[in-house]
Amino acid sequence: VVVADFFSKAHQLIFCEMQSLLNLGYPIDLITLSESLEQNGKLEQVGRFSYLAELSKNTPSTANIIAYADIVRERAIVREIITVANKIAYAGYHPQGRKSEELLDFAESSVFKIAEKRTKKNSGPKNIEEILDSTITNIEKLFNAPHDGITGINTGYQDLNKKTAGLQQSDLIIIAARPSMGKTTFAMNICENAAMLYEKPVLIFSLEMPVEQIMMRMLSSLSRVHQTKIRTGQLNDEDWARISGTINILLKKKNIYIDDSSGLTPSEIRSRARRIYRDHNGLSLIMVDYLQLMKIPSLSENRTLEIAEISRTLKSLAKELEVPIIALSQLNRSLEQRSDKRPINSDLRESGSLEQDADLILFIYRDEIYHENSDLKGIAE
Repeated sequence: VVVADFFSKAHQLIFCEMQSLLNLGYPIDLITLSESLEQNGKLEQVGRFSYLAELSKNTPSTANIIAYADIVRERAIVREIITVANKIAYAGYHPQGRKSEELLDFAESSVFKIAEKRTKKNSGPKNIEEILDSTITNIEKLFNAPHDGITGINTGYQDLNKKTAGLQQSDLIIIAARPSMGKTTFAMNICENAAMLYEKPVLIFSLEMPVEQIMMRMLSSLSRVHQTKIRTGQLNDEDWARISGTINILLKKKNIYIDDSSGLTPSEIRSRARRIYRDHNGLSLIMVDYLQLMKIPSLSENRTLEIAEISRTLKSLAKELEVPIIALSQLNRSLEQRSDKRPINSDLRESGSLEQDADLILFIYRDEIYHENSDLKGIAE
């Protein structure tokens, strides 16, 4: 329960004063509370000592304090629903040029925030004491955890884990490369590892590849059966046994969701991610393949602004759901003109906003793509 949960202004003042006494280490009773309210010039506003005494007298039992707090919280949520419903109705009657997609996003995000408050503390400024308390709790949790150096989502790549400590909550991770470098395979391997290690779902948005193709890749990777054999159906008994074993594991886990809708907007991705998050009380990881295939109709004439808004929305979603988001990205063709074709940040297509919003940028480079006789065949940097 927080101050804003109380409907009555007098009750808000009383609760706030009780919190102040508690923070100062003072006991809370009729005398200390009324004295504190009087010193701060608030006793008249709450109905003087007689009202405090009446509140105390009308409290059946402190043994049921948790149940009473739940009632206060539930009534506060109902009032928020009414307020939000009125705002949504007003927005519908007065769209002010906004399209239905924008109105739907506004409505959904408004209701989603209320649902989140049932399990999370209210947003807003936090006192340093509260921040330090949660920070120390987190540090103690990390201290008592297995000392493998991983505090986020395990990528399955030891060297990458050492450099990043895993993919962290609320991070936007950009994986970029030229075509045929293996960025989708690399990202899918991370998703597969997360799905095997964690119970919460992995959500994959494949804007380029159909779900059947994605699943064939996944079965090939997890069962260690070559993709060509699966695509052509040239499988022996051992291959079938491996694939069957992998299928049984995936059906047992049931924590991978793949959406192959093309041309999704940031609002649609946000809406679908929220739905999975809400249904399963969280997500392990989100992947978008790939970023440049997302569309914002209202900004289609300015690709730089469009990518900037897409990037900003993905970062905002990662923070909102407290989940790492992997977004695959293309690179500019201009790097093909350089002697050293290893990518750098400026090679990102529409790079300004991506560099600004990304918490981690990973490039993939395979020398054999450019040099047929390379000594580094089969090796990706």
